[in-house]
Amino acid sequence: MKKKVVICTEEWAGSGHKMAALAIAEAVREMNTGIQVNIIYGLAAASPLLRQISHKAYHFSLTRAPRLWQRIYEREKHWKRMLHRPLAAVLGERLLRQVIEPEAPEVVIATHAYCLPALAWAKRRTSKPFQLGIAQTDFQLNSFWVNREIDYYIVSDEQIGDQLVQKFDVDPNRIYAYSIPIRPSYAEGSKRTKREWRKKLGLVPDLFTVLLCSGEAGHNDYVPVVQRLTELDVPLQIVVITGRNQRQLASLQQYSERGSTSMHRLHIKGYVEEMWQWLGAADVLVTKPGGLTCSEALAMGTPLILYRPLPGQEQRNSRFLQQKGVAYAAETPAEIASVLQRLAKERTAWSQAAAQAARLARPDSAYRTAEVILASLADDRATSGNHC
Repeated sequence: MKKKVVICTEEWAGSGHKMAALAIAEAVREMNTGIQVNIIYGLAAASPLLRQISHKAYHFSLTRAPRLWQRIYEREKHWKRMLHRPLAAVLGERLLRQVIEPEAPEVVIATHAYCLPALAWAKRRTSKPFQLGIAQTDFQLNSFWVNREIDYYIVSDEQIGDQLVQKFDVDPNRIYAYSIPIRPSYAEGSKRTKREWRKKLGLVPDLFTVLLCSGEAGHNDYVPVVQRLTELDVPLQIVVITGRNQRQLASLQQYSERGSTSMHRLHIKGYVEEMWQWLGAADVLVTKPGGLTCSEALAMGTPLILYRPLPGQEQRNSRFLQQKGVAYAAETPAEIASVLQRLAKERTAWSQAAAQAARLARPDSAYRTAEVILASLADDRATSGNHC
């Protein structure tokens, strides 16, 4: 009988958690075809009504009341108590009955923290023991990710590992600073140069290239940004990927048809599956600072301009990446243009940021995460030394 791995994630709070789960599943299946890997959406499985309420509240607070979301996020200890006590038992009992007992997995991995207390509750009560791990999806730590039932932590950076040890007294031998899991394709894709990727994609090989990406949902409006960039006196190759935002795609296509970009090259794309190719071709990525997208950019050695981060985890991601020297913050199209003007003209500044991005890059993060999972299945995880 095949051994089983269940990856518990959520799809209603941004695509990064889901994409991390898919990356882990792909890597595990590639490394060991004898393992059965199932991905579940925790709230959808345990409480579709609560999932619907959480989805609406999350998106309303981010788009209509960002200050409220910031206050909610800052009260993490209060929400953790609620998730650990009344909700953990209710959701945990449902996950135990509907997922854990029928699936009987040897390993459960969480890429979203919402149902983590419920999984810990289920772990204490299941008839068949399982290993519980987490794969973090941001460059910052909050207490939602910490639980005494967790057997191992896959975290985004050594600093996060240090915080787990110092603040939460987690055994360092249970911490693996392997970064946010991204699709295995990045491991191979990172071996090509930017010039090679530009040639493959039909772009001008030697033109400074900026990629604007608003994520799968297409939150940011990049029409004003493109308008401002095309006014610059330094030639740019501008690629915009709008995700599933059809309205923004149409607006940019209309602008491209009527606008004058004689000095610049402008390429408009909708949803793109093979993002590693475009990130590999870009000299700079302009995006909102979702953890997974930023990890993908770093894997391809691409510095970032972080545009209007959402409250909570994105603002913390932005601060972390700026401190690491791989990102710049911008709140307006003029600020984006100013940074790009300097990077395109002063290649030393760009080279330094790109070199630092390469140092932080973990293109094989999904494979490294899969190694931990497969070792735990064999009950032979390495425990010597600090994995941070």
